Amino acid sequence: MTTSPPLKTWLPSWIFLSVAWGISFYFIKIAGSNFSPLQIAFGRVGLGALTVLMILLIMKRKLPNTKKAWVRANIAGFLQHTAPFTLVAYAETQLTSILAGIAMAATPIWTALFSMAFIPKDKISRNEYLGVITGFVGVLVLIGVWEGSNSGYNLVAVIAVILATTCYGAAVIYTRAKVTELGFTPLSFISAQLSASTIQLLILCLLFTSIPSEVNSSSIWAIVILGVFSTGLAFPLVYKIIRDVGSLAAATITYASPIVSTIAGVIFLKEGLSWYQPIGAILILYGVSLVQGINFSKMWSRRGDLNP
Repeated sequence: MTTSPPLKTWLPSWIFLSVAWGISFYFIKIAGSNFSPLQIAFGRVGLGALTVLMILLIMKRKLPNTKKAWVRANIAGFLQHTAPFTLVAYAETQLTSILAGIAMAATPIWTALFSMAFIPKDKISRNEYLGVITGFVGVLVLIGVWEGSNSGYNLVAVIAVILATTCYGAAVIYTRAKVTELGFTPLSFISAQLSASTIQLLILCLLFTSIPSEVNSSSIWAIVILGVFSTGLAFPLVYKIIRDVGSLAAATITYASPIVSTIAGVIFLKEGLSWYQPIGAILILYGVSLVQGINFSKMWSRRGDLNP
């Protein structure tokens, strides 16, 4: 018979992640006052890589040491960090942090779609199909699609957010299909993934950006917080929650982080909230709950299903 682990073993990590990922959209907006999207992504990933490498050193773990692992780390890093971090930072030059934060909640919808397309052995339930449809309806409501050009949203920026969630969904399926079979611990592979993404973004910054003419302390601190807390410390904690109470419990962070991003946008950035955005958010999160098969009453009734 298994028993639920004490709240103190996982709840602080869950709260930290919900806040760190939710507030990240606020800090991306702040950093954008001085840095380009590529520079924000590079600073975030670079500091995240240094943080995780320090944890790896303290725990006396090693980086992957095969060519195959590093090739796959580069692909996973591009899908998980390089592309979506840049796309979201660009989107927030045109959109509110509230819209970007809520839209990110649709990531599991894309994960389900990629699973249907590339992992045919997975049996897709009726609820999952319904969840995908509901989630996409929620996205359309979120952006007020019926208003057309009068919505005030930059279409390219909206597409950038959608592409970012697509990348995240693809990263989940790629990791499942091509990374787990390598046998490396999550912390080891995350270190390689972030390191690979850092090099990718450094090259892109050298090619396509120039040194900012003005940099203030707020932007620098925003990058530091994004890198150390929302990236470097976040990913190891995700696996800790999965280990302690299961992957579905970790997935519920999806429900808390948009609330945090909305509160931060309204209070600190004074961003407006359209009447239909909360409705879109509810539809997206309901669709996600169907896709993930979440039963909140049984969420923490057993230990996790991952052994990193």
